[in-house]
Amino acid sequence: MAKLALYIHNHQPVGNFDEVFQFAYEHSYLPLIKTLLKYPKIKFGIHNSGPLCEWLMKNHPEYFDYLKEAIRNNQAEILVSAYSEPILSLIPEKDAIEQIKYYKDYIYKIFDYEAKGLWLTERVWEPSLIKLLVESGISYTLLDDTHFLYAGLSDEDLKSYFLTEDNGKILRLFPISMKLRYLIPFHPVEEVKSYLKNEHEKMEGILKVLGDDGEKFGVWPGTYNWVYKEQWLDKFISFLNEETWIETVHLRDVIEREPPAGRVYIPTASYEEMGEWVLPLNTGKDYMELKRNVDPKYYYLIHGGYFKNFLSRYSEANLMHKRMLYVSKNISDDIQTKLSLWKGQCSCAYWHGIFGGLYLPHLREAVYKNLIEAELKSIKIGVEKFDIDVNGEDELVVNTKALFCIINTKTGSFLEIDDRNRLINILNYLTRRKEKYHELIPHSTDEEGVKSIHEVIRSKGKDLDKYLIYDKYQRAFGIEHRLDTIPSVSDFYHQNNLGEIITYDLVNYKPYEFEWRNKGLEFKKFIRIDESDPVIELKYEGIINKLGIEFSLGIFNPNLRINEKFSIYEPQELKTLDTFTINGDNLKPIKFSASEKFDLLFYPIETISSSESGFEKIFQGFSILLVFDASPKIRIEL
Repeated sequence: MAKLALYIHNHQPVGNFDEVFQFAYEHSYLPLIKTLLKYPKIKFGIHNSGPLCEWLMKNHPEYFDYLKEAIRNNQAEILVSAYSEPILSLIPEKDAIEQIKYYKDYIYKIFDYEAKGLWLTERVWEPSLIKLLVESGISYTLLDDTHFLYAGLSDEDLKSYFLTEDNGKILRLFPISMKLRYLIPFHPVEEVKSYLKNEHEKMEGILKVLGDDGEKFGVWPGTYNWVYKEQWLDKFISFLNEETWIETVHLRDVIEREPPAGRVYIPTASYEEMGEWVLPLNTGKDYMELKRNVDPKYYYLIHGGYFKNFLSRYSEANLMHKRMLYVSKNISDDIQTKLSLWKGQCSCAYWHGIFGGLYLPHLREAVYKNLIEAELKSIKIGVEKFDIDVNGEDELVVNTKALFCIINTKTGSFLEIDDRNRLINILNYLTRRKEKYHELIPHSTDEEGVKSIHEVIRSKGKDLDKYLIYDKYQRAFGIEHRLDTIPSVSDFYHQNNLGEIITYDLVNYKPYEFEWRNKGLEFKKFIRIDESDPVIELKYEGIINKLGIEFSLGIFNPNLRINEKFSIYEPQELKTLDTFTINGDNLKPIKFSASEKFDLLFYPIETISSSESGFEKIFQGFSILLVFDASPKIRIEL
């Protein structure tokens, strides 16, 4: 008899909008569990992430009653993960073990159930995880079949689970079928049945595992009508309920009843699509070109990229990650502080593929909020100089009562400014950078239908290609431009005619005053950060005929304005100012004042990114340029 393991992973990231949680609950999580309960003979596994469980407990505790019923009937097996759904290899081992153990206890308290299996976030696997998982009380996890193929196994070998080990620490690994991930629920039930029947006939007793997102069953575009109103799910489960040649199983039971299919050592990998998404622009194109010209049976020999290289591709993800590591080393040991840290480790904002991830400002904002909150009880007042972002050059790391700052020592510009009172990083912007999928935007469509998000190109707006503008240098707060001409607003928006970016030697630093010097230009820059209040002062000495000072900010508010009336969301220029404020609804104003008159140019930072529902334009912050005829003093009150 063939065996089918149906394992569902439900997750919403920390910081996602309440209406998104609610929509997913109504369109997937609730109808899915209620449909499964109609067929008590059908066994399934389920994983709900910690952030989702918190929301469910607060907003829909009845969901847990349904799940308790499934557990009592031996219908459901519960999988755990690290509590906040982090990528395990991205966070310190101590944090990972504590998160897993905390979540195991959390599940036990709710369901009186001891979980042994783990849902591995994004199936990002590294061999070093074996020891970590075993020490956390985990018996098995699920990886994609491609992981096993990368290890040299064939499709025919993948008939059950495998053992792996690290220095005698033993873990069991189950292969998820990529074929089933693409069939279910997007193809007719008869097609799924035919595939499973064919696999059964090829190998008696074969185990096939579906492990995939619950959001496929009602949240992804077009799936709600197909899965529930057109009864795809009922038809599928009825087929499983009625056939005698196939049964549904729990993976923990498979381990108890059957020997492993063998021993295997899996290389570093994730699912196949992730290996594509992480590759740099040109390498990614080469990867896709190679796949187009190779017989699919050889795909397993084409290994994509390594997950951690998202930190190489996206400087914002890297800086957020290094900030997280900094907080993890320095926080107090109480559970509320740890929960804030763990929420700041939630994976979604640290990477980008076909989903929004890093490109979604509210997810980055939630990461920073929780990291700043975690640090409040153990602030390391003072100034440190070390390479926090691992780029080969030291940065200044500044802690005051009000602010946490990272300053580039070559440009004297701020890379991060965390406001401890607001619990935000006011530099939470994102670079306008080219992505592989941008070439597809002119060919996108608004078509609907029941297709995997990997199989269709949709657009959520018109004329998106006109916003495909790419930054020519790394953004920061306080970059000096030696201007040859006065740029227009269009020049600034496109980063043209902005002259030379001034670089310096750091000649003096102490709490909380810093001095830089450009010897060739005989030009000096001074920064002073207030010890107690969120105030930064800049001072310049020397002669630059036209000095442009650029500040990029990542603040999100529905009605951002300059001086209460000029919308941030349209590129504009204001002449002959000596002060201005950045305003927003219920936002404490940010005030800039200068000793010299200046012209002010500003524009919104907007990106075009891919999500499960299509290409979309997203506001990522804004950039302002102050143009001076003389060297000024500037006071910034945050």
